[in-house]
Amino acid sequence: MGKASWGVLGLLFSCLAHGAPTLTVVTDVWPPFRMLAQDNQFYGLDIDILRRLQARSGIQLVLKQVPWGRALKQMQTGQADLMIGLARTPERALFVDYLQPAYYQCQPAFYGKPAAVAALHRYEDLKGKEVGFVLNSAYFAPFDDDSEIDKHGVPTEDQLQRMVERGHLPLMIGTDCQVDYALSQRNEAGLVKADYRPPYPVMLYLGLSKHSPHQALRQPLAQALQEMMASGEIAALAQTYHP
Repeated sequence: MGKASWGVLGLLFSCLAHGAPTLTVVTDVWPPFRMLAQDNQFYGLDIDILRRLQARSGIQLVLKQVPWGRALKQMQTGQADLMIGLARTPERALFVDYLQPAYYQCQPAFYGKPAAVAALHRYEDLKGKEVGFVLNSAYFAPFDDDSEIDKHGVPTEDQLQRMVERGHLPLMIGTDCQVDYALSQRNEAGLVKADYRPPYPVMLYLGLSKHSPHQALRQPLAQALQEMMASGEIAALAQTYHP
């Protein structure tokens, strides 16, 4: 895509002044927000945003690839300072300070082969259905806690998509900005989106661990994010990754 990339572990800009504050950002692959190139370098919308935030705030950001569930645990203990692409939940809010405003919005959606999604027109049609989801993800209420839906959790979005493609799962839930992009890159099995669209947006945030020793850096980060939103900078960056 021609976008600047960022190593799995490393500073984004080496030209920042020595001794500048440094925060650790833990994250994992989630196209088109965070992707890995063949040289194991991160790129994507979230990476572009982090680069601009670092440049605006003067705060150095070290990016570490960590499985999503483990990243949340590290935020909970204060081993990590920041995560990006976080949906808000009451449980996460106990240890994550969500910097305002949300920088992006997606919609939850259900996907499968045409025969599997044909009967999904309302939420009640999910009852008794087997639906794949990504572990440690938040989609919408009441789905997240609904025991009447046969939910099957897997570690990653890519694994989930492949299981539906191969017929191991009939349906999957995902956020449209991620799954639509993934299907635009690979969809030999002909997966489609169900007519039923939950009317609950998934707002994405930059989150600071409440147990991070760098609470004093919250304000410059939040200010830089607010400036990027107000100027339309993030919206312009996002255009590059539309399917």
